[in-house]
Amino acid sequence: MTLVAVTAGLALIAVVVVDVWLTVLHPDAEGPIARTVRRLVWRASSLTAGRRRTPRRTPLVWAGPVLVTGTFLAWLGPLVLGVALVVWPNLDGYHRVAGYGPAGFVDALYYATGLLTVLGFGDLTPDTGPQKLFAVTAAALGFGFFAALATYLIELITGLTVRNRFALTIHDQVRGTDGVGLLARSLTDEGVDVARERCTAWAASLREVDDTVRRYPLVALTYRPRRRDYDIEPALEQIAAVTVAALLAARCDPWRGLRPRAEELAYALLRLQDTIASRYLGRHLLPAASDPAAADAHPDEVLRRVHARLVDDLGPRFDRPPDGDRFVDEVLSRSLPFLAALRGWSVLGVTRDGPPIGVARPDEPERP
Repeated sequence: MTLVAVTAGLALIAVVVVDVWLTVLHPDAEGPIARTVRRLVWRASSLTAGRRRTPRRTPLVWAGPVLVTGTFLAWLGPLVLGVALVVWPNLDGYHRVAGYGPAGFVDALYYATGLLTVLGFGDLTPDTGPQKLFAVTAAALGFGFFAALATYLIELITGLTVRNRFALTIHDQVRGTDGVGLLARSLTDEGVDVARERCTAWAASLREVDDTVRRYPLVALTYRPRRRDYDIEPALEQIAAVTVAALLAARCDPWRGLRPRAEELAYALLRLQDTIASRYLGRHLLPAASDPAAADAHPDEVLRRVHARLVDDLGPRFDRPPDGDRFVDEVLSRSLPFLAALRGWSVLGVTRDGPPIGVARPDEPERP
């Protein structure tokens, strides 16, 4: 019995340590405990929001804090239990203050909690060398656990600030138009050099968001503010439209200098989509990225719409036929199914109409 309890306790401690290390300290991984909690909490909040007759945002807003708290408890609970299982079989041999009485498993949990939180009440103390060594190790483990959590929360807030800044910037820039209109307006009113600078800035923002999603998958997209202009999904849709429009416009002589920056923007967009898909949508969706049937609209249809908008907004200088190239086709074939899957995952599909990569006319009223 002693060997079984100690072995089970050490196994629980090892599982939690590895999970925390992967999630908090490793930039490219997420522990199975943290990943399971994230999926369960987001699924529950999504179902709660979507089943109402009038979909409400409140369950999604609280998903992030609940998720962080749930993950913390999912780590702390097994860690306390593991330490308790290790000390429980030999707890009667620990020094106890006068009148303490027989020590049971509840006392082992109490002692384990005091060790991990570095409180050390002193009513139960180890006597032998191995017991003292384990107590010091458990205390150091608890201190490191809480320190790592505090550091992770600070870095998380910084990452969320990057994500929110990106969403707000795109929201403000496309207000009154859409991604295609934003690119056309930049070319006609500001010139190709400014449009190149804008593409570079958008690509840099996408890379920052990509780093946030990669390093903090626990809450990078599940931490939702109350205001919809902070949502990243509409921003990604508009950036996809900007990217396609920039690649098409760069085929015309007046704006050929835009091509390198448009390709840079496309690479950054596709990389971010792959990161989000692998972290949130499941790897089984990645092979479907080139399947037009997975999207709300066919790539050829979206290409014709974008081309028609550019003809209207750029005038006779946009002199290319309504066909894309290899790069445009790749962006559309990968972006459309990704955006459709992302909208379904985030429950924004019940609050926003229309296909991904919308091409609404500037005089159309903004959709709620």
